[in-house]
Amino acid sequence: MQPKDWRVDLAPLVFFAVLIGIKTHYLVGYVAASDQLWSVVTDQHQRQSMGGAFGYFLAGEFSHIAYYTVALAFDALVFYSLLVRRGASSRPRGFWENIFPLLTVFVPVTGFTLMFLPAVRAWLPGYPAGLLQYMNTVLPGFPFYMNLSGLLIGLFGAAFSIWAIAHLKASFGLRTAVRELVTTGPYRRIRHPLYVGEIIHILGIAILAATPAALALFVVAVALQAIRARIEERKFLATVPAYAAFRAQTGFLWPKLW
Repeated sequence: MQPKDWRVDLAPLVFFAVLIGIKTHYLVGYVAASDQLWSVVTDQHQRQSMGGAFGYFLAGEFSHIAYYTVALAFDALVFYSLLVRRGASSRPRGFWENIFPLLTVFVPVTGFTLMFLPAVRAWLPGYPAGLLQYMNTVLPGFPFYMNLSGLLIGLFGAAFSIWAIAHLKASFGLRTAVRELVTTGPYRRIRHPLYVGEIIHILGIAILAATPAALALFVVAVALQAIRARIEERKFLATVPAYAAFRAQTGFLWPKLW
């Protein structure tokens, strides 16, 4: 077993510790300030007066809370994996193994974070008003259903990522390095299930962002993840003899169907 290199792990540990602290503060504050939510849930008369709107309100509130709870759980698992993992048997080398994997993480995170800032959103073009009006005619309540679908898709993606990283554990890393080859859980069918979960998660965020720029960033994020996965495969093929057989039996970003 390779010894742990704290010089490599310290920066990402600090980053995810700060991220967990910020998300925890937001989630606790949001729940504590949700007076209307708890009032509606505990007051039968108020629920009856809301009629059909109660279902929309409840679904939106609990989906939002569930989404951030799962996202927080994912960050906590990443932090734990970084804390317990050991050094790599083959360390990352050069731009494509050191810097590029970090870009696949920070480009979409930074981009989508900026898109949700009011000052930035004011400059972003929205979807054509005619298209939105048509969709609302075809499906009354279209904005609500789009927001709910974005939350549920993002929730599923985050949950799928948690499943993948729970099997990676000490083999997880942000940069391209070779540790133990994991073939359990979702890795029995897919070689890069963590990236699949991240792609689905980002799709949910792109829907919630409600701007064509978000869809463009989603396409960029998918391309970055696919390139990152190919770089990892090249390194594993060169250093892990068992990887060729594993690669032949599994799908790239989806289960192998034949």
